Amino acid sequence: MLLYTGELVAPRPNLGLLRFRKKRTGIRYRDRLRSSFAHSTIHGMRHVFGERHLWQRCLWLTVALAAGVAGFSMYSVLGVRHSEQLLVSLIDTTQLPVYHIDFPAVAICPWSHVNWQRAPSALLRFLPGHPNAELRETFRQLLNVLELTSFSNFKRASDLAKRNVTGLRFLKLKDLMNYLGYRCDELFVPGSCVFDETPHDCCTLFVPEQTEKGQCLVFNSLISEHSRKKQLTNKFYPHKLSTAGEESGLKFTINASYPFLRDGEETPFGMNLMIKEPRQWTNQMMYHLYPDTENFVAVHPMVTETSPNTYKMSPSKRRCYFDNEQSPNFQNTSLTYDRENCMAVCLHQIVLKTCNCSTPVFLPPFEGIRECGIMDAECLGINSDIFSYVKMGDQDKYINDSRRGHFCDCPDNCNSRQYKLTLNARKLDYPKNSTETLITAQIYYGQRVMTKIITKLKYTNLDLLANFGGIISLYIGASVMSFIELLFVLGKLMRVVIKDGYAKLKDQIK
Repeated sequence: MLLYTGELVAPRPNLGLLRFRKKRTGIRYRDRLRSSFAHSTIHGMRHVFGERHLWQRCLWLTVALAAGVAGFSMYSVLGVRHSEQLLVSLIDTTQLPVYHIDFPAVAICPWSHVNWQRAPSALLRFLPGHPNAELRETFRQLLNVLELTSFSNFKRASDLAKRNVTGLRFLKLKDLMNYLGYRCDELFVPGSCVFDETPHDCCTLFVPEQTEKGQCLVFNSLISEHSRKKQLTNKFYPHKLSTAGEESGLKFTINASYPFLRDGEETPFGMNLMIKEPRQWTNQMMYHLYPDTENFVAVHPMVTETSPNTYKMSPSKRRCYFDNEQSPNFQNTSLTYDRENCMAVCLHQIVLKTCNCSTPVFLPPFEGIRECGIMDAECLGINSDIFSYVKMGDQDKYINDSRRGHFCDCPDNCNSRQYKLTLNARKLDYPKNSTETLITAQIYYGQRVMTKIITKLKYTNLDLLANFGGIISLYIGASVMSFIELLFVLGKLMRVVIKDGYAKLKDQIK
């Protein structure tokens, strides 16, 4: 037998050389695939090309295709679940030490907003010189209204509409109320303030701050300018606490004597106690501190966090906002995003829309907006039912409510703290022959540890990849190496196809 370049030939008697015929293209490709899949790690592919009988090869090809289709169908279901971006909340730990968070801000808000001992000096300070008797009486009526007015009780302001208040139209109500408000040295018994078992000057712990209850004295807050300056000079502010139990937190005593009240006042000299986050403007949940009582407030904090892997989700789908995100309904304020802060800003926008003025004495201020004055009292009083009632969602479709109210779209903040409070009060025992009227209070952690709840995506990209590997391994027994092997086989086959096509094209050109 003779060997020639490019082809094999064999001698035939009297007929010269016999040329071996080339294999058909399909057979050549099948042989290459059979040799490539002879030891394949993809289950079933060896039988598709290795079995002798056609029906057996067809059977194994059907099984392999069915397994592949079933596997990728299951994976598509997982893909849909991943695209839905479902959230799940889990208890991360129940033993998180309380020193990981700031101690809550504690606000003391007297029920009465007017210290009547300063009323005569306020008359000389805020009224024009030599006011007549009618103007002085109108001013006194104004103080009666302001005494118990809070943002949820503007209805009292409508009483002023019956009087001639033109002489008070230039009066700044915020300056007036803050001037008449109770000061630190008027409320706290000297030397009674203790935090973390360390005595402090009460007036260094508690600073004046605006809330929905008017001006309050607040401890450990970051709302007022004075508090923010304190943070710049003290790296340990806001304060933290690592211990729990009575005598471990904040203690103070308030002088609840009655010389500050006006004659004939029947309301006792009580206090509102507000527990809030340091960066919160206000908190709707309040407790009452009555005279002649000893109050023990146990704080049980709970931390709620949202995983950073949800940051790419839209806030509307996540239903919460991170601190660095801006809600469309939370504008024109320097406050960090918080549901309570958002509600306060939204409420202020309702006031602006309804009466075309702002109430910075109760709500976060808006720069460049006119402050509501005595001439706006009628508008505020008539629309008090709008300001005092928050409607949720589409409740008007299902609830027949005569109150007008207002709507505020304020989702939760993604990272927040919730305080569950337990208040125990008992009658204060005085020494014999004592004429004092006091209110004592202790605010402390109920436990040294707290619960942390974390919200995260139920299916992440890593879960999708892991489930893909499990499904593909279950149905077709494949792995990453199997897919690399498949790509390698297809690459070799493609190279042969291109090479054959190039050879045919070259022959046609010759």
